[in-house]
Amino acid sequence: MIQTLHDILSAGWGAMLLRGAAMTVFISVCGIGLGMAIGIAGAAAKTGANRPARALVGLYTLVVRSVPELLIIYLLFFGAVQPAADLADWLEWDELMSTVFPMLIGILAIALISGSYSVEVFRGAFKAIDPGQLEAARAIGMDRGQCLRRITLPQLFWYALPGANNVWQAALKDTALISLVGLVELMRAAVLGSAATRAPLILYLMAGILYFLIGACSQGLFVWAERHFGRGMRGAGR
Repeated sequence: MIQTLHDILSAGWGAMLLRGAAMTVFISVCGIGLGMAIGIAGAAAKTGANRPARALVGLYTLVVRSVPELLIIYLLFFGAVQPAADLADWLEWDELMSTVFPMLIGILAIALISGSYSVEVFRGAFKAIDPGQLEAARAIGMDRGQCLRRITLPQLFWYALPGANNVWQAALKDTALISLVGLVELMRAAVLGSAATRAPLILYLMAGILYFLIGACSQGLFVWAERHFGRGMRGAGR
């Protein structure tokens, strides 16, 4: 029975946790990136004049935010597992079901969940931009694309950074639920390690420390980005 930290590391479980942490970061970054794209598109639709688009985005955010994250993961997984298995058999690609499919389900689930919250984050950011700036830009001859590139997008991302930070931290923790569909991310690695070593406290503490380090480092990046990209932004439009 393995009981000491040295024995756990010597048996390779430390490296396993690090690989799981890398997978957690990968799923989070891909999922939140797609979720931010959904959020921007949804916010643009919600602030636009198209009523059906507004209603559709409102329905999406209501449904996803009202349903438990785990249920969303299960619906995606069991809704697509049979077609994915048939495709894996046709391609004779065993890794599709063992790694690729759970990874894609994880990315899509995180994207849908984070996207539902990002819609409101970016809608608030759109509303925070002073419309007088856009009117002034059009008055001096800027077209729609120039207004978007030079005025809307720079301010949009800066105003959205605090809310996006909260969405990221939540998405990072939601990746632990992906372990239930078989993907070996950080939480799954800790579960496997605790079962093999009979030392769950040590493995889960190690996983908790890694989660904390990832969250703390990403928090620092968001704070830096807010300060760096906020130069000249504070007080804009006042």
